Amino acid sequence: MEQNEKERAAPSPYCDFCLGDAVSNKKSGQPEELLSCSDCGRSGHPTCLQFTDNMIVSVRKYRWQCIECKCCSICGTSDNDDQLLFCDDCDRGYHMYCLAPPLHTPPEGSWSCRLCIREFHSK
Repeated sequence: MEQNEKERAAPSPYCDFCLGDAVSNKKSGQPEELLSCSDCGRSGHPTCLQFTDNMIVSVRKYRWQCIECKCCSICGTSDNDDQLLFCDDCDRGYHMYCLAPPLHTPPEGSWSCRLCIREFHSK
């Protein structure tokens, strides 16, 4: 079964960070929809995860994974996690050596994957 066809984990109804739910983010006191990891079901409010506006839009378009479950979007493994980069626009993970062309050192500052450069930065 391909990763995209894998069954989604049952989402937790509580934020792992503030322990609030969709009715109340305990940090802000406001209602906020929870985002859940497709692999383990852990949930978090986008603001508790410190997501940018671009991330909030992007993570609803694919099978988002929490930091514990994150794997490379190209090869599908979490091996060599010290080589994983996370896109600052969509939060997907990529091994530096899986990119074309590969990166040999992590970029300074923020980094965006090709999908997000096309979607958010090429207009």
